[in-house]
Amino acid sequence: MKTTTVFYTLLALILLTACENPITFKTVVQEDGSLDKTIVLDKTRKGYVEQNYFGINEQNGWMVEVVEDESEKDNHQYRIAFSKHFNSVDDANNELDRPVDTLFQIQSTFEKKFRWFYTYIYYAETIRPINRFTLTPIENYFTQEDFAFIDRLPGEGTAISKADSVYLEVLNEKISDRFAKMAMFDEVNDMIKIVIMNNNLDKRWLDTLERNKEFIYQLIDDPKSDNFLPGQIADTLGIPIDHDQVQKDFDALTKKFESRLNFMSYAYDGGKYLNEIHLPWKIINTNADSVVQNVAVWKPLATKFALRDYTMYAECRQMNLWAVLISVGIGVLTLWLFIKKQ
Repeated sequence: MKTTTVFYTLLALILLTACENPITFKTVVQEDGSLDKTIVLDKTRKGYVEQNYFGINEQNGWMVEVVEDESEKDNHQYRIAFSKHFNSVDDANNELDRPVDTLFQIQSTFEKKFRWFYTYIYYAETIRPINRFTLTPIENYFTQEDFAFIDRLPGEGTAISKADSVYLEVLNEKISDRFAKMAMFDEVNDMIKIVIMNNNLDKRWLDTLERNKEFIYQLIDDPKSDNFLPGQIADTLGIPIDHDQVQKDFDALTKKFESRLNFMSYAYDGGKYLNEIHLPWKIINTNADSVVQNVAVWKPLATKFALRDYTMYAECRQMNLWAVLISVGIGVLTLWLFIKKQ
């Protein structure tokens, strides 16, 4: 396997823009904490009916509606709508917030509070980071100013200043080029360490690998290299590894790596997101991009949840008429007693 077919094919998955794949979420929140969730995948492959990046299908209780996109018939594009009722946020989280590194992870939170005159409902959905690089700390590449900028980014389609537009462009380049590229280097370097250990070589070869890390990065980054990557490194550093065995080990490790990269590419480069949360009463507090009565709407850029959790929340309230009547009654009774004493 050549460097170009191992490393550069994987790099292309995360650096090149993927096909647009609009994703719509809709959650109807009931007063008792139960949820009716809908997830719609537009302009997508029919195969996502069974296997998709949410891990949902008819087999685990979702109702599925599939409609072919008339404007994309030649490309065989479909609109797939999944819907399911959950009795509680715990049930929803057990299904949609699983710790699987090739799936979206979405956590729901529901809180209901009684405050005498009003009953409040707070509901939130948190999209966990789509970053699946496990070896490279994001703090090494992004500052607090970067995260503050991400926090104040408006929804997609909202105009931003020229300065913010330039900052966003630089930030996306930092994410998809500098950070992703170096993270992939770390992943590949770790694969080579695993190959050394799997072949029961002396641990001193791990030290040799670490001392020559910069050289290895340069070697991996060289598109003119035509040799087998692990074998090239082993030969250059004098590491005694059997090339045939290296090929098998590296293929197995690369397959797992590709799965994570495919997810990141799908979620970051091609995703267009729309999220609707319907609360039972009028919304009084939210971080939504727009609000109409009891419906909050977000159109987040993937940048919002590329590196850190992104929480979309809304709070509503309803007046407790019985509490008002009791309070008025107590007031009237108190006044009557006061007047009677006089």
